Formats: sequence, C-alpha cells, structure tokens
Amino acid sequence: MDTSLQLILICGIIIVAYLIDLFARRTRIPAVLFLIALGVMIRQFSDRFALINFDFTTIIPVIGTFGLIMIVFEGALELDYQKQKNRMIRNAFLASLTILIATAAGITAMFMSLTDQALHTALVNAIPLSIISSAIAIPSVVQMTKKTREFITYESTFSDILGIILFNYVITYSAINGEVFLMLGAELILVTLLSLVVCLLLLFLLKNISHQVKFILIIAVMVLMFAIGKYFHLSSLILVLAFGLFLKNLHLFRWPRFRKYFEYDDFGKDFHLLHQITAEGVFLIKTFFFVIFGFIIDFSELLNRDTLITAGAVTAAIYLIRAPFIRLITGHFMPETFISPRGLITILLYLSIPAEHAIRQIGAGVLFLVVLITSFMMLLGRKERPDLSP
Repeated sequence: MDTSLQLILICGIIIVAYLIDLFARRTRIPAVLFLIALGVMIRQFSDRFALINFDFTTIIPVIGTFGLIMIVFEGALELDYQKQKNRMIRNAFLASLTILIATAAGITAMFMSLTDQALHTALVNAIPLSIISSAIAIPSVVQMTKKTREFITYESTFSDILGIILFNYVITYSAINGEVFLMLGAELILVTLLSLVVCLLLLFLLKNISHQVKFILIIAVMVLMFAIGKYFHLSSLILVLAFGLFLKNLHLFRWPRFRKYFEYDDFGKDFHLLHQITAEGVFLIKTFFFVIFGFIIDFSELLNRDTLITAGAVTAAIYLIRAPFIRLITGHFMPETFISPRGLITILLYLSIPAEHAIRQIGAGVLFLVVLITSFMMLLGRKERPDLSP
C-alpha cells in the first residue's frame, strides 16, 4: 500500500474512533463493538481491492499487552483511597477471586464434556474466558455512579491480576500441591516488595527529571519493569496497579523523611499531565487493538454450528455463575452482574496457550462471539441511572 494511503488509513481510524467514543458515551453502547465492526469493514474493503497484506496476529499480543498495562495504570490513577472504602475493596477482591475460580471450574467442566479433553488442558482454555476485561469494563462505567465505577474498576483489575496469576500457574505446573502454593505465595511477596521499590524509584525520577521529555520516560521504565517481571513469570501487573495507586494517594504518606525526598511543589501539575497522557495513550492503543482484532476474524468460523453452541454455553455459564455471587457479596444484582465483559486480556491469554494445550473446537470464533455477546450484555447493566456529578 502507498505511504499516503497508509497515513490516510491510520488517521482515518483514529478520527472515526474518536467519533465512535463520543457516540458511545451518548448512547451508552460499548465502543468496543463499533471498533471491532470497523475492523471487519476494513477487512472486507481490503480483501476486495487487495490493499493490505500483513499478518497482524504477530503484533496484536504486543499491542494488547501494552494496552493492558496502560488501562490498569489509568484506572489506578483514578482510585483515591479512603478508610471507609475498605469494605468495598475487600468485596471487590472477594468477588473477583470467587467468581474467577467458580467460572473457570464451570467452563472447565463444560469443555471436558464437549471436547473429551483432560482436566489440565480444559482448565488452560477455560481461564482466559473466565477473566473480566478491565480494558472494556473500566471505560464502560464512566457515566455510572461513583460507587459502581470504583467497584468495577477494582473488581476487573483484580480479575486481570488473579487471572494472569492462575493462568501462569496452570501453564507452568500440572499438579496442585503444597510446594507449588508455597512458591506462589513467595512470588506474591517478592512482587509486592519489588513494587514498593519501583514505586519509590519512579517517583524519585518524576521529581528530579528536569528534561522536557519526562512522562514518556516514566511510562517506559514502568513498562520495562513489567516486561522484566513477565519474562520471569512474575505477576508484575501488581506493580502497575501499585504505582498508579501510589501516585493518586501520595498525600496519605506523611512521614517527614518521605516528604523530604519524594514530595515537591509541582506534583499536582505533573500528576494531571501524566494522567492526561495515559488516557490519550489508552485511547490510541485500545482503538488499534480492537480494530485489528476485528480485521483478523475469520467469519467462516462464526457460521459453524458447534462454534455458536459453545459460545452460547460459555456465555450462559458466565452469567449464571456470576449472578448469585454478586447478589451475595454486594446485596443486589444490578448493574454489576452484567458488567462482565471479555476482551483484551481474554484474547491475550488465548494467544498465549501452548500448542499442546490448544483445543480445536475452542477457536477464535468462540472467542469473538463471547467477547461480542458479553459486550452487548453490558447494555442491560448500563440501564443504571448515570452519575451526573462532575
């Protein structure tokens, strides 16, 4: 494709995505649906005129991982801690943990029944479909009440983190025993300590860098730390969440020595700029991730009867399992029951499944339909009255 046409296409996608975001905010329809549809239309147009000849499956994991980091970071930058929120945070963690385990167990049993696969292989394939996508959930609740926004942000972020930990665990180990749990506990302690050190390092850099290029360096160091942790199979998404929470709640640290070395007068201004850059970066990455995902979908899979049945059964299991847990933990069903989308993290983990654990019947078609249906189902949850407060 000619360079001019490539630039026109890229800029056109960004502009259309911006208009989609404005439309989605007014109609409360998840923008991800329109982005995937845009990718599908570009694919049809490209195939007709033979415009694009590139294997996007080679880059979508990188784009998706970077997007996950930025989305969790942006969500954390908006979470101010208050003592009275302890119960809500505890409930969000409890909901994410219990629903993740119960959903994974239910879908695993389903896959074993439908495909005659062993427990381990079925579980590896079930976990990605059991995780709430913070990439879709967090932006989708921006107009809901503050209480709902915070619960969904914490729950979906915890779901991402716990889901990645569980996925890495079942990929690495085929057995469950005390030694493995001990290693997992040690890993979490190590990651927590490393997160503290990295938070202090990044804050020190934020205070002392006087160069005009400042925030991109901070983000690059944060992503580098995440990538190093991921390379060693550590749950380094905790680091990203911790740094965002750390910056948002810096005012809670009142120790004189801490304030001497890390606090500075322009922090509020820098925080605002960092938040703005992060938000715009999230918009850009999320746009291209879901457009590319729509572009690579093979529609022949979607018309397969078995694909439709499997996707429908998985989606039904997601909500039938989630509803009673949400009722038990929060005291009500709506709107949280239906704010349970699958998306970016589901796709990323699915693409990370080792070849020896791949199940032919659980292909990209099932994945796409589950993402699509759960995104549509959010419309039921989003009937909650929007939050009109600034």
